[in-house]
Amino acid sequence: MPRGWLLLLCAVLFVWQPLTFAVEVASALPSIGMRGAAGAIELGVHGVVAALSFAAGWALWQTSPAGPMLATIAIAAGAAAGVQSLYWSVLPNNVFPSDRLPLAILIVATACAWLVYLRRSKRVRRLTAES
Repeated sequence: MPRGWLLLLCAVLFVWQPLTFAVEVASALPSIGMRGAAGAIELGVHGVVAALSFAAGWALWQTSPAGPMLATIAIAAGAAAGVQSLYWSVLPNNVFPSDRLPLAILIVATACAWLVYLRRSKRVRRLTAES
């Protein structure tokens, strides 16, 4: 069973990403008709990222040897989707233009910190060594 930072990463992937997607769907769904195909595609891609994050969190929780690689992909995809939703989104968002750059930096820095953790953690290395 994961402990410490690995448990927090499991929670972020398993709970936070899908919850963020659910809030996004709830706010965008009433107006998806006027947003067109671009809005539906964007929601679909964000849904895939949420599903990938959920799978990665579950794999880490179950101490699957594939978990760290799946988590790496999910973290990178989540960061890309987060930055994309700040700058190139047709979906509704409540972000002031002056807040976009600091939020993008925060998203990328958080993702980089998790990726460094995945690379350097002894617990994570033990997971991959069990394969």
